Amino acid sequence: MVWLGRCVLVRTSTLTSARAFSHTSLNRAERARSTLSKIWVPTGGVSVTEGESGHGKLIRAGFLRQAHSGIFQLLPLGLRVQQKIEALLDKHMESIGASRLSLSTITSEDLWRKSGRLEQVSPELFRLTDRKDMPLMLSPTHEEEITTLVAGTLKSYKDLPLRLYQTTRKYRDEMRPRHGLLRSREFTMKDLYTFDTSMESAIETYREVSGAYRAFFADLKLPVLVAEASSGDMGGDQSHEYHLASAVGEDTVATCTSCGYTANDEVAMARPPPRDGQRARGNPTEADFHIWRGITEDRKTLVNAWYPRHSSALADADINVHAVKEAVTELDASINDPLRLLIDALGHEEGDPSAAIRLINVVDSRLASAFGELQGKLPVVPTELGNVSINQSTVTEASTGEALNLLRLADGDGCPRCETGSLEVHRALELGHTFYLGTRYSEPLELSVSLPNSSGGPVPIQMGCYGIGVSRIFGAVAEHKADQRGLSWPRAIAPFEVVIIPTSGVSPDTLGFYDMLASQGSLSPDFDVVLDDRRETFGWKMQDADMIGYPVTVVLGKSWRERGICEVQCRSLALKENVPVDDVPAYLRDLLARLAGVRGASPSTTLRPVANASRADITTMSGERETINLDTLEPQQLAQVKKQLDEELEHLTSSFAQLHGAQNKFKDCLRCVHSRSTASDAHSSVLVPLTNSLYVRGELTDSDSVLVDVGTGFLVEKKLKSAERFYEGKVSELSNNLKELEVIVQRKQANVRAVEEVLRLKLMAAQGSQA
Repeated sequence: MVWLGRCVLVRTSTLTSARAFSHTSLNRAERARSTLSKIWVPTGGVSVTEGESGHGKLIRAGFLRQAHSGIFQLLPLGLRVQQKIEALLDKHMESIGASRLSLSTITSEDLWRKSGRLEQVSPELFRLTDRKDMPLMLSPTHEEEITTLVAGTLKSYKDLPLRLYQTTRKYRDEMRPRHGLLRSREFTMKDLYTFDTSMESAIETYREVSGAYRAFFADLKLPVLVAEASSGDMGGDQSHEYHLASAVGEDTVATCTSCGYTANDEVAMARPPPRDGQRARGNPTEADFHIWRGITEDRKTLVNAWYPRHSSALADADINVHAVKEAVTELDASINDPLRLLIDALGHEEGDPSAAIRLINVVDSRLASAFGELQGKLPVVPTELGNVSINQSTVTEASTGEALNLLRLADGDGCPRCETGSLEVHRALELGHTFYLGTRYSEPLELSVSLPNSSGGPVPIQMGCYGIGVSRIFGAVAEHKADQRGLSWPRAIAPFEVVIIPTSGVSPDTLGFYDMLASQGSLSPDFDVVLDDRRETFGWKMQDADMIGYPVTVVLGKSWRERGICEVQCRSLALKENVPVDDVPAYLRDLLARLAGVRGASPSTTLRPVANASRADITTMSGERETINLDTLEPQQLAQVKKQLDEELEHLTSSFAQLHGAQNKFKDCLRCVHSRSTASDAHSSVLVPLTNSLYVRGELTDSDSVLVDVGTGFLVEKKLKSAERFYEGKVSELSNNLKELEVIVQRKQANVRAVEEVLRLKLMAAQGSQA
């Protein structure tokens, strides 16, 4: 083969040195080759299931296996993906000056008792004792351990700021492990802990880490929603979650269609409802009231939450337990059977039991005045308690004095931030969480330092905690990127970036082609390629490559053997190209750069670095082009530019999530149509929903037609084939829109990073001049 001769000759300048290379280096190259025959990839023996999830594809493609409920074994391909996620995290943690360490998996219960967290989360802890009866536990998180470590090591305020992180296994006794790696009992997480001398510097650290998180998710090509969040049992007063919109998500995130406001359902608030709004539709009756019952942590107060019963206007509404807890802070929202606990508590009371318990009625403001009128007709006191007399109180307003809204957020609710936009609600997966902890742990665990200008003695250190779920990202990417053919990994974490598949077995020429790509290092320093040399048919290998989800496939077929022409395929870009062998390295280099987001321009705002790395040009395209040199701006102006870019980015990511949610709905519809197309019986029994929880039996008599939602609430009857074409067209159209928007989001994220870098350098220069 002429092309193979050229490939060997580029390594040497004479025939003698070429022979020396063949005798001394080829043996080492053979040992170093990545070939699938030498990697354990158990891809057979697992049946395809209808509506297969991303987790099911991970099992079938040979990435992992389940050992026990919520516990998984990573196989070689899965381990490569996890290691690449960890390496990418290392890169971004090092960019903000964080040092990696490893903390003990086993910790003492005494530390958690001292911090006050032991009883708050005890049901989720794996607890054990040693032979000396010392109470221990498997750490689900390490705030207590890291605080104690730093408290015993820190010598001076000059050692601050300090940033320490680890990537390690965690353990949580989940009651219902589900969705594979998305909700498991053993999982891998990255935890970053930061220590600062003042609140101001801690908040600046928070912003810097947030920038690193955005850059990390940008490298993964994941359109995350950065949502305001509650700190929960972690403590602290500032918190954000990083969510990926997904139909299998267990969290709820609301985004505004106008201003970009984004928050999870624990803190998201719709615009306050009109007081007595239910009365506007007529005088309320008992049928307008729906009740949810809860109990306080001391098990002595029953909580009745009254909210409007479902109607055509509130068909998807439900109780917002977080809003109830906001009104009654002592509420234990985790309890599903409060009456049993209350009755049990009454049985242990001496004397008159009714004197020991209370009842709080929390009433949605839509029903506030009607509740007073109808209270005698409503089941305020449960019949299970008999004729006991209970002290009662009523709450009809939020703690802020605003109208009390007890309904779960729903699409179309008014935005509380801009008061003009409306909210869209998404199911989402939480991939990361950032907390500004303040002195939540440093104070009880005695982590303090003496400051030079402080006369009041040592002060507690300001802390932050920042987590990213490595295992969850693994599973989330599989769910998010998979299609009917298999998995589809982003370049940054793919098990291998390129797979070479020969159509007719492996020859010396095949190995020479592999060596040209892999051993020259011509594509990138971390470029990795694998050769499928297994004794399987070409068709089987191609299907297996699709299932595994390599970003790029290079096919060596008849054209390669006869004319030196390879076929390069990239499923995510819908690309299939014939490329001359001599051009393959450059072609793959460009293709992988496109997959990494290096190429592609945004139609809105772009950033271009100039000669000095601390400077950048920001180009705004709005009618006419205007160029601004970031290096000429003051820090306050840069902060304003960053704020504007952040708002634009939040709006874009929100739009991406909305499009992706719409695409998932169309995919669900398409699956339903397919299921009808393959149904064998013309007549079949079905369950017909009358309400969210009530179904009746029915019979489907016409299986050839379906009602298709064409938008704005209009339904059109279509034949199955016509419905399939309609939904396939919608899915394809939204796929193209998502690809275009993803490029814009990536460019906007690069803009934010450039502004942050210039701002950071300016602040460092200002601090240096003051010193």
